[in-house]
Amino acid sequence: MEYRSANLVLKEIPYKDFPSYDTEDIAARFRTVIEEEGPVVDDFLELKVLKSYSIFQRGSQIAPFLRKVLLSVGAVTTNQTDCDGSVHLVLWPERFRGLEERLQNLESGLYDTWRPSGKKELMPEGTFRSIADFPQIEVFNAMKENLADGSTLKKDELFTHTNHSLGFLVKGRQIRETLEKVLKDGVSNGTFIYNRRAGTVRLK
Repeated sequence: MEYRSANLVLKEIPYKDFPSYDTEDIAARFRTVIEEEGPVVDDFLELKVLKSYSIFQRGSQIAPFLRKVLLSVGAVTTNQTDCDGSVHLVLWPERFRGLEERLQNLESGLYDTWRPSGKKELMPEGTFRSIADFPQIEVFNAMKENLADGSTLKKDELFTHTNHSLGFLVKGRQIRETLEKVLKDGVSNGTFIYNRRAGTVRLK
């Protein structure tokens, strides 16, 4: 599935003026991206909205203000923990309201797709995502798809296939640690069976 970027009208707001800017306009942009691109990770979402105002980095003045506006939207949210231990919000379109706990537990049948990234220079503006920008449910779905034909794969082989499915050619530390975490979560919820002795993974 191709990642499609929401079309936000570009405005130029001076950095120093942004914390006093119209919060409803900012909130409306958050809602647009969430509805059109969700699930979307908070950092990716905040930076995308900032860029639509020609601001390219958060800072000590902007970051708390931006997060306050984001939380005021009242979007459907789940949490995910990155490989470095930091916790992020994943924001979902309104049609997923009431399903938060099931989505948090990576329950099948609610959201079974993923949207690959790729080489940054080849991606349409606003669609490139590093592994930290991926909702981990998409990583989980890509991993599951690589076992969908009943295959039993060595863990490293599964990670390589999943990495390629997500659009990455190189499997760096952050990607590998994310894959390890997602595999662990999938084992915990009963989706994957990991044979430690053989080093193999299959679907339950």
